[in-house]
Amino acid sequence: MKDDRLDGSQDRWRDLVRLTTRRTEEYVQLWEGAAAKLADSSYRSEDLLDDWFKFWGKAVRDMTAGAALLWTAGVRDALGRTATQDDDPGG
Repeated sequence: MKDDRLDGSQDRWRDLVRLTTRRTEEYVQLWEGAAAKLADSSYRSEDLLDDWFKFWGKAVRDMTAGAALLWTAGVRDALGRTATQDDDPGG
């Protein structure tokens, strides 16, 4: 998804904070939606399955993105390079 990529034309930390904030809001909406259905007794087994898969889909994607971010930062630091969006290994 293009929105999930860091844009080199902006401050990368602000972009990372924006993406993290947006993802946190998605988790909150998921939780509040389930809580509202539980409060009015309309939560069904299908809702549980939907919420379960939505939650774990987001969580796995976030864990993978976090690991990739840390790995990339670690490799660039180990090589003494600065982090750039388009590193060309051949040149």
